[in-house]
Formats: sequence, C-alpha cells, structure tokens
Amino acid sequence: MEHSCDGWHASWFGDPLRGTNTQVKTRNADVAVVGAGIIGLFCAWFLARRGLRVVVLERKTPGAGSSLRNGGGVRSQWGTATNIQLSVLSEPFWDEFEDRFGVDVALRRIGYLFLARTTDALAELSRQVALQRDFGVPSEILSASDIGTRWPSLDGFDVTGASFCASDGFLNQHRVVHALTVAAEAAGATIESGADVVAMDVAAGRITAVHTTAGTVATELVVNCAGAWAPRVAEQVGISLPIRSRRVSLLVARPAHPLPVGLPWLIDSGEVHLRPDVEGRVQVGGFLGNDETVDPAAFDHDADGWWIDAVLGQVSRRLRIQIERSSVIESWAGLYPSTPDQHPIIDRTDARMVIVGGFAGAGLMHAPAAGLLATELIVDGGINSIDPDPLRLERLSRPIATAERTGF
Repeated sequence: MEHSCDGWHASWFGDPLRGTNTQVKTRNADVAVVGAGIIGLFCAWFLARRGLRVVVLERKTPGAGSSLRNGGGVRSQWGTATNIQLSVLSEPFWDEFEDRFGVDVALRRIGYLFLARTTDALAELSRQVALQRDFGVPSEILSASDIGTRWPSLDGFDVTGASFCASDGFLNQHRVVHALTVAAEAAGATIESGADVVAMDVAAGRITAVHTTAGTVATELVVNCAGAWAPRVAEQVGISLPIRSRRVSLLVARPAHPLPVGLPWLIDSGEVHLRPDVEGRVQVGGFLGNDETVDPAAFDHDADGWWIDAVLGQVSRRLRIQIERSSVIESWAGLYPSTPDQHPIIDRTDARMVIVGGFAGAGLMHAPAAGLLATELIVDGGINSIDPDPLRLERLSRPIATAERTGF
C-alpha cells in the first residue's frame, strides 16, 4: 500500500490560489474535476465533503456522456481481484443510496447468470467464482440441471453450466445522476455545464489554470474524469493515456410474450445479453464480435439498424427468446473507454492531473469506489482501501500481468 505522495495530501491544500491575478469569469478552486458523469460527480462529492473547493467542468450537461447510455448494471462477478474489490467497495453505496442521498434509484437485484457453452468456459467461470468468494461475493456455479430447476424456461439450454450471483442487478442511472448533482452542490461543489476544456496553463511542469468555453479556473490540481475524452484532456498537458473507446449498443423492446417472472440477467459468452426491464419490457445488448475503436468526437449515438437485426437474431438462436423488430421501443449507442488490461486508471501524474478513467463499461457500478479512492489519493496521501498497483498508469507501459475477461 502507498502511504506517501510527495506532498499530495491535506496539508498541501492551504489556500494556494489567493493573490492570483483574476479576470472576468475566472474562478479559483482547489480542484477542477473535468467531466460530470457519475464518476466525476462522485469525485466531486467526496472531495467537497473533505473541505476542498471543487469546480466540476462539464462540456454538456451532467451525465450527458456514457453515464446515461448504459444498461444500469451493478455486479460483483468479475475475473480479477481489482475489479471484484471495486465492486465490493461500491456496493454499500448502492445499498444505502436512498439513505445517503434521499433518492430511490430503483435498485433491482435480479442476479446475473453468465452462461458457459463449453467445459473450458465453465472452468474459467469456476476460477472466477472461487476468487469472488475470497472477497465475500455470494456467487456460485450452477450445472445445466441446476439452471433448468431454478428457471424452468431455461431448461434444456445447450450449456455446460453457469455462474450466478443473486446480489447482482441494475438501477436507474438517471436518478443517480440527478441525486449526485444535487448532493455534490449541497456539499459545496460548483458544477458548470457548457464548460468544454480547451487548454491548460502549465508552469514548471504543473497545471496552474484550466481554460474552458465558459471561462477560466485557476487551480493547481485537475481530476480527469472525462471518460472517452480523457485522453484528449490529458494530451493538453503532454500526457498520453492508453485508453481507447469501443462502441456498445443497447435496445429496449416490449415483446408480445412477457419474459418469465424471476428471470435473471442472461449473459451469453459476453457477446449478447438480455435482462428484464420495467413494465414488461426487456433490454438487449451485445458487441457481436465488434471490437472497433471509435473517435468519441465523431460518434453517432444511434444504434445501427444492422446491429438491431443481428442482436435480435442472436437472442432468438442462443437464448430462445423471440423479439420482433417491430417491438423495439428505443435503441442507442454508448462508449466503453478501456485500457489494454481492462482495469481502470486511478493515479496521479507529475503535472498534478489525477487520472480516473478507463473503466471499460464498469464506470457506473464502480463510480463510488472511484470517488473514494481518488479522494484517498488526493487528500490522504495515497490509496489505502485496496492495492493501488493495478490502478497505476505506469503498469500499462509493461507487459500485461493480469487482464479482465468478463466485460460485456
């Protein structure tokens, strides 16, 4: 564990910006958080509660990026200790969200069922479950017979087994964004919408100000929570981030025949997945083997027509659930900003930019842990709640030691 950070701790924050020459629309802050997605909002909330002056700079409006373009999933079934621990750290915040923030985020713990089609796939799920249970996750391995007994509609599936965790589920991310926006501001943070970061001033290798389309923030610390745009923000101070964005699509439909009551979230080989939604609807997603890197600046938020047809075909063939194209209510696309090992980066740099990004589709579910760990790094001098090494930026300059394989 790391316990020192070359002066990056609470004593560093006096009032370093008093006496700075100001101009119209220039604000002073201890910390400028770039990006008002769920991760950025959690960071702002944690930091403001520790007494720091926080300004959040958002190019559009809170949650306008991938925070509101995902499936709302919250799970603890992962294949590496790091991602499992991020889920374990985050889970109490989701369980207690209404008590903390006064908003019911409609958390439904329906369970995730990861289907295995081969003996090798089942062996890998068994390895993952053993690791998950080491951290207290109540996951289990089910045989094909177990699956049919627990969910009769799945009886006879061509599978070798599955892993299941009843505490996995989904929530309403729109309510999360609203609640965190209110909570961060109540804690003292300022959230500025329409503030696209266009440049940063650097003196002696360290940030001194952030220029946006809405004005300037004089600060000596930036927390980069810009999601798919994090590499572009980092480039402004000469930092290269190995984060690439993949396109991920989702649709919501209302099938003619409702899903059986109690059906879990079904994940088939990480390529196609389906879960019950509210009011008789279903949500469907999947990469379908597409691993294309996309430019977030030229990204189309509409799901492709070919993808809708293809994923519904896969659902019919692999999951034996019939959904007609005419029953699709809405569809959209989002981005998965990912690192080569599918672990996030939560680390500081010499320029005094803290990177909090590359969550590979787990940004929503791991956002509480991200805010907590970033605050430990900034205020307490280092990450203490988990081993920080798998989160460091420098790890990605070496051969990959451990990679996550369960993303979808």
